[in-house]
Amino acid sequence: MKLDFPTLYLVILLNSLTLTVIWGAIAFVHANIFAARHWLGACILTTIGGGLLAMQGDGFNLALAVAGNALVIFGFGLVWIGVRSFHGRPGGWWTSALVTLIAVLVLAVVRDSSEARNVVYATGQIVLVSLAAVHLLFREERSLGAWVAALAMIVGMLGQGAEAVMNLMRIAGVLSDASYYDFAAFCLLTIIFGAVVWNFGFVLLAIDRLRSELAVLAVADELTGLPNRRRFMEAAAAEALRADRTGRPFSLLMLDLDDFKSINDRRGHAAGDAALEHFAGTAAALMPPQAMLARLGGDEFCALLPETSAGEAEAVAGALVQRFRAAAFGWRGEAVPLTVSIGVAEWLPANGTALATVIEAADAALYEAKKRGRNGYAVFRPVPKVASNSNQAAGQAEPADAAKRLICQ
Repeated sequence: MKLDFPTLYLVILLNSLTLTVIWGAIAFVHANIFAARHWLGACILTTIGGGLLAMQGDGFNLALAVAGNALVIFGFGLVWIGVRSFHGRPGGWWTSALVTLIAVLVLAVVRDSSEARNVVYATGQIVLVSLAAVHLLFREERSLGAWVAALAMIVGMLGQGAEAVMNLMRIAGVLSDASYYDFAAFCLLTIIFGAVVWNFGFVLLAIDRLRSELAVLAVADELTGLPNRRRFMEAAAAEALRADRTGRPFSLLMLDLDDFKSINDRRGHAAGDAALEHFAGTAAALMPPQAMLARLGGDEFCALLPETSAGEAEAVAGALVQRFRAAAFGWRGEAVPLTVSIGVAEWLPANGTALATVIEAADAALYEAKKRGRNGYAVFRPVPKVASNSNQAAGQAEPADAAKRLICQ
């Protein structure tokens, strides 16, 4: 099956145009995926470059050949740059530019040999695509999308490599033009297939990234980045099961910013958001390594302290109160007081093993801290049941609910 290169350029042009539409839509809808912009740029450059090469027809035009191949080769460089960007690694621009420049210079030297020009086209693309494939294959974490893209790149490079080798054989006189064109069509199909599939691999990578971000958003507070109520309740429920099984306690800190509403009312919601971010960052830094600080909503926070007694949790609460009492929150050059009230409660088998019981105790302790004037903490401790005379005579304890058996100290 004989194949002329103008047809090859046209096929590449249409393929690149299709991919340009796809990546244009992805980059527009998901602007946070910066790699999509690089892959869109790669498609645009290869589309324009393919168009310039197709304009040569059956002949050769040095200006069109140099411009078209420079754009196509640098477009493949953008593929590699996009792969790096997707994994948080900047750079690749200078290397891509250097490979493109070398290819253009060599092309200008061998311009009178179509076989040599074909070798230059293929080699420039192979170098940059190889860099992208190596990056995908030798990362510690490899997803399905990375494997698909890398393997497709290898397939494409094999096609380009075969194209380069056959042209070298033509130059050496060991392969006739007729034999070359018999196999050139298969090389073309391999290259086109590889480009389509590795872009599909990139789409899979983008989907995985979006799914991971959605999973994080489902359990994280958007403003502070802390776990949200849902994530906190899951972790606290698991800790309650562990405590019930082992008998080793855990504690909760219920935290509330004092007079937070006044910050919003006097300085605006931007100041309120900044205060919440400041509080979250400062409080998280003072937490023990195993603790989880979560934002339950508004200015309400809660900290889960696994395998921590009330005494140890009280020390954490005291450190938090002192930290915010000592340093005001800065907003637009103004020092804004930002203090906290904290309720401390410990899981104890005698108080009931339900998580709700500990949360209610911490809430009650927080209420007591606020009632005392805020800017402090209160700790819930168990109170022995008191039996009435009649009940004592009968050997029975007086009924009492959890609230009556707990006091703040």
